[in-house]
Amino acid sequence: MRWGNAFSFWYQIGAGVRQGGILSPILFAVYMDRLITRLRHLGLGCSLHGEFFSSLFYADDILLMSHTIHAMQIMLHCCDKFADDFDIKINSTKSVATRIGNRHGEKCAALQLAGKDILYVSVLKYLGIHVIAAKSVKFSVEHLRSKFYRMFNCIYVRSKAANSEMITVELLKSYCLPFMLYAVEAVSLSSVNIHTLENCINWAVYRIFGVSDRSNFSL
Repeated sequence: MRWGNAFSFWYQIGAGVRQGGILSPILFAVYMDRLITRLRHLGLGCSLHGEFFSSLFYADDILLMSHTIHAMQIMLHCCDKFADDFDIKINSTKSVATRIGNRHGEKCAALQLAGKDILYVSVLKYLGIHVIAAKSVKFSVEHLRSKFYRMFNCIYVRSKAANSEMITVELLKSYCLPFMLYAVEAVSLSSVNIHTLENCINWAVYRIFGVSDRSNFSL
């Protein structure tokens, strides 16, 4: 097949999809749609206004949600059956579970996937969002705070040579803030979380302008 001055050829793929291929996400979505259909037909998990939300898929990151441990185990068995039918392997060692509700801290039966127990964790990470095991849905921003400090310190050390506070401020806005505010519009942050993020910004600004607190600023 020829396109302009470039040539491309058919190639054999032994397993999975080509890494970095522009069609890979689409092909994977088509492939995994069968699993979503099977999970929906179970009638388990969570739904909102008649819409099925018991599973979230993004590339090879899968999140399952259910209202009971028993229902979750049935959904995991469905995943095992799908893996057998479509000749794929699920990495149970990278799979974890967390509980949200009044009994989140109580010991319960182990969940199994691919013949192995799934580890219960206090913080579940999915697509950069950290969900905490608690009585209600809560999110953690501690990982954002620590990474923000590391990123800002790297920028600050390199920008001091320019001897311009405004350059450092622009670098802060361009690189640090987008990272720290990643996905905040998709979650409900508590007042403690918001205060934590505000302290990060205040600390960075104080350091840029060489002041100790906001009382040194005047409007």
